[in-house]
Amino acid sequence: MENNTEHKKEVGKGMESVREISKDSDKNKKFYKKPLFWISLALALIGLGLAIFAGIYFMAQSKNKQVVLSGWNGIIDSNKTLQGLSVKVENQESFDVYTAELKKLNSKIDENKSKAQKLSFKNTDVKRYQIFLNDYSSYISESVKYADKINDYTQEDSDKLKDMGFVAKNSSTDLKSNTSYLKDEMPTSSFEVQNVLFEANKVILTNALASKAKQLAEQAATAKDLADKKAAENTAGSFLNAFLAGNAPLMRQYMTEAYQKEYDFNQLTAEARTTTYPASFRILSNQKVDDVKYKDQANVLFKYRDGSSQFTVGYEMNIIYDATSQRWLVNSIKEGNSF
Repeated sequence: MENNTEHKKEVGKGMESVREISKDSDKNKKFYKKPLFWISLALALIGLGLAIFAGIYFMAQSKNKQVVLSGWNGIIDSNKTLQGLSVKVENQESFDVYTAELKKLNSKIDENKSKAQKLSFKNTDVKRYQIFLNDYSSYISESVKYADKINDYTQEDSDKLKDMGFVAKNSSTDLKSNTSYLKDEMPTSSFEVQNVLFEANKVILTNALASKAKQLAEQAATAKDLADKKAAENTAGSFLNAFLAGNAPLMRQYMTEAYQKEYDFNQLTAEARTTTYPASFRILSNQKVDDVKYKDQANVLFKYRDGSSQFTVGYEMNIIYDATSQRWLVNSIKEGNSF
């Protein structure tokens, strides 16, 4: 009995010694070898990572909002400018100004698409915005193509654009109604470019036809002036040739009836030309007075029959268009000093 008791005491003392040794060993361990350190470090890193991610995410969302809002307002501003220009389209020049602004809008939409494509952590606002940009880009870029060929624009083209505008308008409405920070409305005219093009086509074609008609009229008037001028000069020349020849019947062919009654044909006789005679003439000018009258100036050279001398007489001839005979005829002549 005593031996067993002593044995138990010795065993107890041994266990106590082991516990004390274990405590001393735990105290001597380095901190990074303790499990608690690694658990704490892991939790800290996770927390830091979540904080960094949250920061990046919220910054991205802020940028997303800024890009959507800026892009939306920019497109609205461009459409307001276009709306003002559309009411001024009355000829090719004013339409060219409108088209240039339409092309600026097209470029702006492409820029906005590029910016939206580069965004991170895209939420539903950005996705709706991209859908709108794609639909509106298709509509505006197609409008630009038609604007560049406005003379060929048809009702069928207008109907096609109208359908594309309807799709773009629905995308616009969906974006605006579901995005609280978009306050400004897209102008109705933003989706009515086809109407502007249709009216421009009519105006430009009408102006073009009017311009063509005016050009043809001017060409016809110029051609008539040239023909009249030549006919008047031919009349003057033919009349003077007949005068040189003393041929009264031929002269009458180039004279109005009134002037035939006034003219002294006796000066054509051989007796009247015994001393001097008209030898030659030169027409110096042939000027239009109005649509039915020309004034020609000519010098007629007279010579003495004995060859002793010569002199020049100036003739101012009034030549008119005779509607009855539809010919240019001499209506009067005024003699004077040579020109």
